[in-house]
Amino acid sequence: MFLVLPLFNTQLVPGLVRFAIAGALGLVMVPALQPQVTAADWGTAQVLGTIVKEAFIGFVIGYLAAIPFWIFEAVGFLVDNQRGASIASTLNPLTGNDSSPLGLMFNQAFIVFFLLTGGFSLLLGTLYDSFTLWSVTQWIPVLQPESVPVMLSQLDRLVRLAMLFAAPVLVAMFLAEIGLALVSRFAPQLQVFFMAMPIKSALAMLVLMLYAASLFDYGADQVDAVGRILTLLREQWGPFGNR
Repeated sequence: MFLVLPLFNTQLVPGLVRFAIAGALGLVMVPALQPQVTAADWGTAQVLGTIVKEAFIGFVIGYLAAIPFWIFEAVGFLVDNQRGASIASTLNPLTGNDSSPLGLMFNQAFIVFFLLTGGFSLLLGTLYDSFTLWSVTQWIPVLQPESVPVMLSQLDRLVRLAMLFAAPVLVAMFLAEIGLALVSRFAPQLQVFFMAMPIKSALAMLVLMLYAASLFDYGADQVDAVGRILTLLREQWGPFGNR
């Protein structure tokens, strides 16, 4: 899970520190899982299979939990791309990929918002409750036929929500472009090309200032969605373990 989440990216949190955090969080579940582990007959194949299974569970939970972070980074990138500032892309240490200035800012802002609104507690609750969904000693899942399309549909959700969240700013800049096109049509002596970027940038910042409160209200809905990850997994993986 930590390999996927921007909160614990390898470029931000060193490997030793990340393993220490994972170990500390995992110690909480030791008393609950110890009876299951001691009662099972462990061989080399079972140990390796369990490691792969737990890594798979963590990857899926991390993938679903990372969608909101990617949505907000995509919102910033879309705005920067429309205003012509995507050329100033830089490395985002939280994801390890190139991102635009606004994409980087939105990603960091949502991380702070996620932590302040209790998102990390929801994520830990989902992680711990996953052991009731899929017991440590049972490593063959009951996958539904629609499991793969459902997981891929999360990428559709990413693009759809990023476009919707960025729409007010994009529409404002589009209207500004129409106005500049009319100006260049009736006053061709004006260098509209050089005026376009600062005008669109100023307009984008103004709309974002007015829109920020509503945008993070939508962000609160995405934080709440982290708490519903287990419901989705229960539908896709079938009943496992002791409820």
